[in-house]
Amino acid sequence: MAKFLRRKDSSSRIDDEEPSTSVTKNLKKIVKRKYDEDYIKYGFSWCGDETAPRPQCIICGDQLSNESMVPSKLKRHLYSSHPSCTNKDKQYFKRCLEQNKKQKKFIKSAVTVSEKALEASYHVAKLIARQKKPHTVSETLIKPACMEIFRLMLGPNEVKEVNKVSLSADTVKRRIHDMSSDILGTLIKKLLSAEKFALQIDETTDIKNKAQLIAFVCFVDEDFIKEHYLFCKEVPERTTGEEIFRVTDDFFKICNIQWSNCIAVCTDGAAVMTGREKGFVSCVRQKIRRYNLHTAAYIEKH
Repeated sequence: MAKFLRRKDSSSRIDDEEPSTSVTKNLKKIVKRKYDEDYIKYGFSWCGDETAPRPQCIICGDQLSNESMVPSKLKRHLYSSHPSCTNKDKQYFKRCLEQNKKQKKFIKSAVTVSEKALEASYHVAKLIARQKKPHTVSETLIKPACMEIFRLMLGPNEVKEVNKVSLSADTVKRRIHDMSSDILGTLIKKLLSAEKFALQIDETTDIKNKAQLIAFVCFVDEDFIKEHYLFCKEVPERTTGEEIFRVTDDFFKICNIQWSNCIAVCTDGAAVMTGREKGFVSCVRQKIRRYNLHTAAYIEKH
């Protein structure tokens, strides 16, 4: 350790400093070249930072380094890459530059309109879902009504903008599915961060005589106890406690929800839920192997 802590003498320090001084003297100063308006005759404009602009070819859009901002290198690119344009004058390249700017402006405006049309499509799909209307109402009623209103109040040109909003039945279905997936993803993140939660399960039969299983969760979210709808799944087999548990367990596995974090289960008190041997609650207890699971039966109010 002593050799690392030993202080060097003055002569060795001078020897160490001398090479760095010589290296500093040999360093070349970096020159940042500026764009000259006369370079457009070589088919070049500029892009990037104004203090260190980069030459950009008007014809192909290639960008060169700042060191290439010299007539010889610009001319070399023109003759090697675009020999058919070597005899063109400045006015030709200026027209090409203006055309490129107009195209960029048009593309930018088209993208902005597309984003607004996409946002409007999601808002309409959200309204349809909240009102529980069929998806076809968007293309059979909502869109025609909007187009008629815009035509009478704002003119025929504005109708074209409304027509850009996609509101077909399939589109509305996809929009609702996207929003549903986003809501579920946010809920799962909160549920996993909360760790402990309570589960409420119930099954019913829909108008098609198919068994539907619905689940709610209750957990602490930002110091508040909140209850959220979790899922509604079809029970393909018989509505037994084991089958109900299988459907719920499959959903938990997909969402990476741990049964060990479930501290309470609430059911309607039916035999398939509270059965001692094959009831849903019994299957949950066997899964987590804990017998302090709190169970309760909710009372339906009439």
